[in-house]
Amino acid sequence: MSGPDDDAILRSIRLFREALEQTRSLYVEAGEIAEGSYGWLAGGDGLSAGVTASPESVSMAAQMDDLHQGFVMKIFAETLPNPRAQTLEQRQLGRILLEHIWHQPVMGTKLHEAIDWLITTAQDLSWYEVTRPFLELPSLRDSWGEVETMAARLATMIAVVDGREDNADRERIRHIQTELEAAKAMSRQHAPETSASTPDVPSPQTTDHQADIDHARDAIAWLRSEAKRLREGTEDRGGITKDAAVKATPTVVGGGGSSAAPKPPKKESTEAAADERTPEQRLADARAKLDRLIGLDAIKNQIQTLANFLNMERKREEVGLPTTRPSLHMAFVGNPGTGKTTVARIIAEIYGALGVLTKGHLVETDRSGLVAEYAGQTGPKTNAKIDEALDGVLFIDEAYTLVDEDGQDQYGREAVQTLLKRMEDQRDRLVVILAGYPREMTRMIRSNPGLSSRVGTTMHFDDYDPEALCRIYELIAAKAKYELPTETRRRLLRGFTHLYFNRDRHFGNGRTSRNSFERSVRRLANRIAEAPEITRELLVTMLPEDIEVPDITDQQLDLLAKPDGMIRVLCSQCESPQVVDDCNLGCEVTCASCSESFSVSWGSPVIDVKIPEAVESESSNEASLRSDEDSGS
Repeated sequence: MSGPDDDAILRSIRLFREALEQTRSLYVEAGEIAEGSYGWLAGGDGLSAGVTASPESVSMAAQMDDLHQGFVMKIFAETLPNPRAQTLEQRQLGRILLEHIWHQPVMGTKLHEAIDWLITTAQDLSWYEVTRPFLELPSLRDSWGEVETMAARLATMIAVVDGREDNADRERIRHIQTELEAAKAMSRQHAPETSASTPDVPSPQTTDHQADIDHARDAIAWLRSEAKRLREGTEDRGGITKDAAVKATPTVVGGGGSSAAPKPPKKESTEAAADERTPEQRLADARAKLDRLIGLDAIKNQIQTLANFLNMERKREEVGLPTTRPSLHMAFVGNPGTGKTTVARIIAEIYGALGVLTKGHLVETDRSGLVAEYAGQTGPKTNAKIDEALDGVLFIDEAYTLVDEDGQDQYGREAVQTLLKRMEDQRDRLVVILAGYPREMTRMIRSNPGLSSRVGTTMHFDDYDPEALCRIYELIAAKAKYELPTETRRRLLRGFTHLYFNRDRHFGNGRTSRNSFERSVRRLANRIAEAPEITRELLVTMLPEDIEVPDITDQQLDLLAKPDGMIRVLCSQCESPQVVDDCNLGCEVTCASCSESFSVSWGSPVIDVKIPEAVESESSNEASLRSDEDSGS
């Protein structure tokens, strides 16, 4: 019968397995996103000079699966750099990690040798290498906080599994966090410089999309070779044969070992499987992605209406009835962080599923990807970018920077004229989406008759309200298996409410929620690093003191969360609106109309709670400093 120590080890093993699988999912899902965003770069023609595509086409999801193995190995090696100093419990987690990457158990006397191999192999990897796609592929950068979260969680589990964490353990965990920040800083050094925008047009974080594409191209080529190297390295196992690795000399401490026959290796397909989904399945999957987005109800309705119309036209064509084809070019107007790029990617998938576009991929760019530095080069550069997007969607961010009010920008005008011609001539193979701030985009389209006649749909992306910001935060947290108790929810809602009612046009929207989550996870990691025993509850529960909201100090948050407050909610049973105390967040309440109970996840604040002016003044410098420190997030 297991004693208390064995029970604790079993719990730790279970939590460690869960965390490893979550890490795998994070990397594989990122590969799927990259495939959708940059699949057109992954072929032989898209590789960097001197890099030849393998005869065996490998999916990005499979490559990222291989890369995640290097990531978790690196965490283990950095947390326990000296194999001889490991405790019995830590070796058990090493065994679980080896089973995770080799897909079969390692038992008996070979366990020490296998762990030695794991640490030695991982020491040859750098943090930049095992996280590079999240640093250099624009569509994956928003997941960087989740990478840091998983690193902190795994390192903490390994360090404290024996219940004897000391200052050296804490220092190694902090060192891992520092090294990840250094990898991020290294990526910034090679990141594309900000491009110049039209004078007097606000563009606080204009990105050079052409340089981004070049970096993505290099990162994808690198990923192909690095994933292959990692895959071959883990299969080679430093001379440890399969038979020796699973030799039946069982290790039984903590219930980890067994003399049972080993599981057969998990068969992982590295070949890029063709999309075997039917058009109906592809359409359903794209709509499901759209439905999962927080808010954006008006946008969803517009897209659904357009998809229904296009589907009807396709059916009419199949039975020989006349059809009409409206202009599918669009304008997305809204502030940063409102989901414009994400929606554009989903629209490309929908058009691909409907057969409107044969590929249904998305190519992102901005002024820097269309306009050249010298006379005579802009037309060819713009045409080259359009060629990349043919049979898919060309998404032009901050499109208003192509047009200046005084008409002196000849290069921008040449790019627009080239774009207009291709939009008309190849309207059956190309959909262009122009995106940017509402006022500038409205002025741009109205000032150019060619654009206004070709842009058939304008979608307005409103700022996320406090409830939507909280739901985005919870969605990110739930993906990483975090739970939010009532007081944590109150603190978060009060903070986002204050930001929302005091926002300007550069309000971060969804990025604000993500930044808040990343900062909160760092705080939680620092808090549990002091705990004598790591439990599941400790790992998954975000307490109020863990919550950090950008541009609001802890003292301000304390004052915002202190007064009583009310929220508007809808009964999930009868959809009756009602007002309840926000102390019921995360709890069950009884509907005043139908008397049925329902859960209150979030609600819309009745009023904005104000920060006392004296405290706001005292804390302004602290908030400004903290904002500057995190400006690169």
